[in-house]
Amino acid sequence: MDTTEATPARPVIFLHIGAMKTGTTFLQALMIANKDNLAAAGYCFPGRRWHEQDKATRDVLGMDRDDPAMRASTEGMWDTLAHEMLTHPGRASIFSMEFLSFASRTQAARIVDSLSAAEVHIILTVRDAVGAIPAQWQTHSRNRGKASWPAYARSARRSARLGRFARGEGARIFQKGQGVPRMLRAWGSAVPPERLHVITVPPPGSDPSLLWQRFAGVVGLDPAVCTHSAGRTNPSLGLASADLMRRINLELGKIPVSDYQPTLKAKLANGILAARSTMEPGAKLDRRTRAFALGWNKRVRAAITRSGADLVGHLDDLPVRASQTTAEYVARLSDPPAEDVLAAAAAARDGLVRLVDRRAKRVTRLGGQVQATLDQADAAGVRGGFTVGAEVPTPQGRWSAEPDPVAAAAAELAALARRAIDLRSQAASLKNSSVGSRR
Repeated sequence: MDTTEATPARPVIFLHIGAMKTGTTFLQALMIANKDNLAAAGYCFPGRRWHEQDKATRDVLGMDRDDPAMRASTEGMWDTLAHEMLTHPGRASIFSMEFLSFASRTQAARIVDSLSAAEVHIILTVRDAVGAIPAQWQTHSRNRGKASWPAYARSARRSARLGRFARGEGARIFQKGQGVPRMLRAWGSAVPPERLHVITVPPPGSDPSLLWQRFAGVVGLDPAVCTHSAGRTNPSLGLASADLMRRINLELGKIPVSDYQPTLKAKLANGILAARSTMEPGAKLDRRTRAFALGWNKRVRAAITRSGADLVGHLDDLPVRASQTTAEYVARLSDPPAEDVLAAAAAARDGLVRLVDRRAKRVTRLGGQVQATLDQADAAGVRGGFTVGAEVPTPQGRWSAEPDPVAAAAAELAALARRAIDLRSQAASLKNSSVGSRR
């Protein structure tokens, strides 16, 4: 592709703002894998790693202000990446982070103003709510969420009727992550309609590359430029594993993102429980929630039309009537069977014990002391710590002896997670002390 003749007179920046659960991770992973190819074609995908785009978004939106560690790691990151995009001499820059969809009208205007020297385009990817609603819930569960699947779905339905007055985690998270009409109003007020692009996610069973082809067409890129595969992206959790995660979150209470992500999200959810996704059924809608999802699609279609945005794809990708291709539904929403959650808990415990063991060994290598007794009398069985490399008793007998075995399992796993978090913090302190002493 000849990129020189297409170089614009002033910078062009595409902000891909989400929405959540619309193939964003796939698109991001594909562009990360092909960062050099994009650069050769004249496109900047800013930051050394995509994680810096995550941090820049948190910075510009003022997220995680109650988490000093996260705030310290994100401060100034938006200005850094904005400068990289504004000074890029090629065809365009592409920034992709779905948390941008959370922006209010004021925040969207401020973000576009910070890039005022450039021609800013907004890209919003949207998906059939029938698939997006359960996908949003399981993502919520591995990001400190506490709502059960039935409670989440009921609350999401209420949000369509009561708007910002609806209560519950489901209402708040659904509107935040899937509130496409709100997103179009916020970002549509910051850029003219010709620079507001909506891409519909192709329905299940479509060519997997079709979403990328649509995205590449919006930014003016030959899709074939990206020759490297995105690999496995954003693994989902089954119903039992997602329910287990939200139970553990209830046990943990409020926990900083900087502690939660490296242990609960990255290791437990994405590293351990996601491997069970083929063994567990996913969350399914009931008839009422399916009707709500189809009705929500109708609202989204109307909002897209009103916005005057450039539509790439088809409104039919957001069906408003049930058909043979519409996802199956269940008679009523319910929590998963206890035996399914306990099976996930057993796998989770094995993985967390290994993680604690690895982190304890790292602390020891760095010269630290690791608590060396296992208090078997404790109901959770883990708060006393571990002897590095020691055999840990199996939990099934202890769980089944409790009045609520699932609650007992969640309590034990939460205690293991706390232990893993503490060991990670201890290792980081030891490493920092070692670095400081060598200076």
